[in-house]
Amino acid sequence: MKTKQILAIIVIFVMGLQLSLNAQDSKTKTEQSLHQNQLQGELKNHLPNPPPPPSVLPGIPNLSKEQSESIHKLQITLAIAKLPLENNVREKEARLHTLSTLKNPDIKEIEKQIDEIGVVKIQLAKMQAAHDLDIRNILDDEQRLIFDKRPPMPEFF
Repeated sequence: MKTKQILAIIVIFVMGLQLSLNAQDSKTKTEQSLHQNQLQGELKNHLPNPPPPPSVLPGIPNLSKEQSESIHKLQITLAIAKLPLENNVREKEARLHTLSTLKNPDIKEIEKQIDEIGVVKIQLAKMQAAHDLDIRNILDDEQRLIFDKRPPMPEFF
C-alpha cells in the first residue's frame, strides 16, 4: 500500500513540475513574439526607400536609362529565342541517358544523340556570342572595357 502511495506522489510531483515548466515556456514565447513585433514595427518606420531594381548588367558603371532599356530588350529577346533550344537539349540529354542505360546500349545511337546535342549547343553559343556583340555596341568605351573583362558565364544547359 505504501509503495502505491509513494508512486502516486511521485507521479503527481512530476506532472506538477511539467505543468510549471510548460507555463514558463509559453510565457517566454509570448514575450519573444511581442518583442519581435515591436522590432519589426520600428524597422518599418526607419527603413530607407526600397533599393533600385537590379542592374541589367551588374558591375557595369554609369548605364544610362536608354542603355539599360536596350540591353533589357536584348536579354528578353535572347531568352525567348534560347528557351526552345535549351528545352531541346534537355530532351536530347534525357534520351541520351535512356540510351546509355539500356540493357544492351547501341553505341551508334548514343554517338548520334551526342552529335545532335552538340549541334544545338553550338547554335546556343552562336546566339550568345551575337547577343554579347549587340550589347558591346550599346556600351561606351569604359563600359565596354569592363564588359570585356568579366569572367565567362557558366553554362546552365
